[in-house]
Amino acid sequence: MKRILAVLLCLVLAFALVACGDAENTDPENTDPFTETQTDETEGLFTDSAEESNPPVSSETDSDSDTEEKTDTKSDTSDGGQTTNAVLFDPDMEHKFIATDITNHSVVVFDLNLCDGDFQLLKEDDVAVIWEWDADEDPNCTGNVGAGIDSAKYRYSPYYKRDVVIACSSSGWAGVIDYEAKSLLWEYQVGNGPHSIEMLPNGDVVVACSSDPGALAYIPLSAGATRPVSSIPSLYCHGVSWDPDNEWLWVLEDNGVYAATIKNMGTMEGEIGRVGGMKFTFENGEAGGHAFSPVGGEPGKYWASSGKYLWKFDAENEELTRKYARAGKLTTSTNIKGIASFADGTVVQTVSQMGGKDATTYEWSCDGFRIVTREMSTGQVKTPTDRVTIVQFENSHREFYKVQPFTKDYQ
Repeated sequence: MKRILAVLLCLVLAFALVACGDAENTDPENTDPFTETQTDETEGLFTDSAEESNPPVSSETDSDSDTEEKTDTKSDTSDGGQTTNAVLFDPDMEHKFIATDITNHSVVVFDLNLCDGDFQLLKEDDVAVIWEWDADEDPNCTGNVGAGIDSAKYRYSPYYKRDVVIACSSSGWAGVIDYEAKSLLWEYQVGNGPHSIEMLPNGDVVVACSSDPGALAYIPLSAGATRPVSSIPSLYCHGVSWDPDNEWLWVLEDNGVYAATIKNMGTMEGEIGRVGGMKFTFENGEAGGHAFSPVGGEPGKYWASSGKYLWKFDAENEELTRKYARAGKLTTSTNIKGIASFADGTVVQTVSQMGGKDATTYEWSCDGFRIVTREMSTGQVKTPTDRVTIVQFENSHREFYKVQPFTKDYQ
């Protein structure tokens, strides 16, 4: 009888330990005020405004996971019911992203790794800024950038034979900037509300214009052109990215994604046009395409936002879906304006009026970044979990619009 009682006591103690471990693993601070659990569904889908009420902004969430465990991989079934090989935040991997600071008419490059794990340092004395170009301080920039630069990317130009930053503004302006010299090489008032820009492998430029009704414009810089020679209508066009595998462009417009190609590329007779039959639409009428960028570590896949929703576009399988791992953490309660992601699952987002209407100058701007990293949970039962950090630039007078990964690679 004593042996039976001893065995029962051991079982009770073991059960209690497991229960404690599970309770410890539930982190009440690891909550995000910008997830799809919010009940406010109001969205300004056809403009750059966000009229929904915003919940209070959280501070950085803490993580007590051990350093050794952050390099491990675990089976992850979070969100979407898919099992993936979860890669945890890797400080040895590059985490550089390029952002448009619209209030200062500038383009800024940040390096998350310079923060040593404390992303709040992004806003401290520009500790993580590795490059910046200010349109107001460049004498070569004589065009009108209006309310600020909307979108920017880092590329190599075989035409100029150097690294460049391409940028555009919804005021109508587009330009190419010498990265090393921080000096403008080309600019033009394209008009029609540019919201995204891409440089082709030969150095030509394509601009996505969003003003009603919207257009996609082609400028063959390699042929000596200084302005568009061809354009096509594209409804509220907000995103464009070159696909090196298919050798065409993916374009994000109001209600979905389509492919576009250029005949006679690199000549003054270059003509841009849609690839017949290639159109993938958002479901349930969730129009309002805005952010468009490659998924880090997944060639051939792209992020596409429509309002607060974040879609994943698979170019190979020709699929546009919101059913993917971690969808819950990457969806927000207000409009997603930009996204940059990395192979270890780190994601940087700009979210309109993240700090509330009184925190930003414009209805479409963001006073900081929403950063999601994959880390190991605390407690006895350790599993990969998302850590959300809200970084707000309350005192440095920076407001952001779009972000992109800082890389010359298209994917």
